[in-house]
Amino acid sequence: MMTNASKAPAPGAAGMQARWLPPAAARPEGGRASRMALGAAVARATHHRYDSPRVFDDPYAFDMLYGHWRWVVASRFLDWLVLRKALNVMRPVYGQVVARSRFSEDALHAAIARGVRQYVIVGAGLDTFALRAGPSAAALRIFELDHAASQALKRRLIDRIGGAPAIVEYVAADLESESVSAALARSGFDPGRPAFFSWLGTTYYLSEPAVLATLQSIAENAAAGSEVVFDFCVPEASLGGRDRDELAALKRFVARRGEPFVSCFLPAQLAANVFPHGLEVIENASPDRLEQRYFSGRTDGFRPSRFAWVAHMRVRQRG
Repeated sequence: MMTNASKAPAPGAAGMQARWLPPAAARPEGGRASRMALGAAVARATHHRYDSPRVFDDPYAFDMLYGHWRWVVASRFLDWLVLRKALNVMRPVYGQVVARSRFSEDALHAAIARGVRQYVIVGAGLDTFALRAGPSAAALRIFELDHAASQALKRRLIDRIGGAPAIVEYVAADLESESVSAALARSGFDPGRPAFFSWLGTTYYLSEPAVLATLQSIAENAAAGSEVVFDFCVPEASLGGRDRDELAALKRFVARRGEPFVSCFLPAQLAANVFPHGLEVIENASPDRLEQRYFSGRTDGFRPSRFAWVAHMRVRQRG
């Protein structure tokens, strides 16, 4: 069940710049991870402010925005002009962002109800679950893994709205050069207890070996029964004409910005590839399933991307 939180209305124009923009020294160094994190926060923020009904309720997403994106999303007109007209090619991606977040947190809440008390957010970016967790997650320990510069910015943004709750531990990690297990070894994470892992918005930009290595690292160092949710792209050849054209257009769009898609997987192939590493599929949620589950009855045309699936897997018993 999603946790609702009340938020004060956005401030007026006076004094916005001083309150809304972090100092330049606090902003993360340029890089794909930071751009991806900001893009996902933009998707969640514009959805929370202007879409109805909400697929995913993130009242803190707007607080994570900085730079010109905060000005854009603050204005209904600019939001429409920039995000819904000029960048209309990204609209299904925004649908995917909120769908994968909802799917992941639905699975997380189910795991918490079963007694899981560790939550690992791999490449946490500007995720706000720790701010939205509520009483149901009071016994949960959250481990956010991300680059130190990205975490420094996030913590400064969170400090401006009251600071991070005690249940979260920030684990600085360069996940391009070290494994998830190596990063967690520096934290209070207990590998002997089941955990829930989320890894969203990342596999597209990694090679197939890198994706499988990350999943293997999780499977080999998490207790049996631990779960992981991540999203992935299917190959263009597996899509129909219109869906294939949508994916091709998006690939051109992100490649021009220096963030090309690198790997895609067929769902059955992915399941077969991870099984020897100790993972079994609980669900491979297709775009049709996500749309039926979270977007049914909408009249605004908002939907998830047709090329992105969300996988939910479990660490198998060893031996």
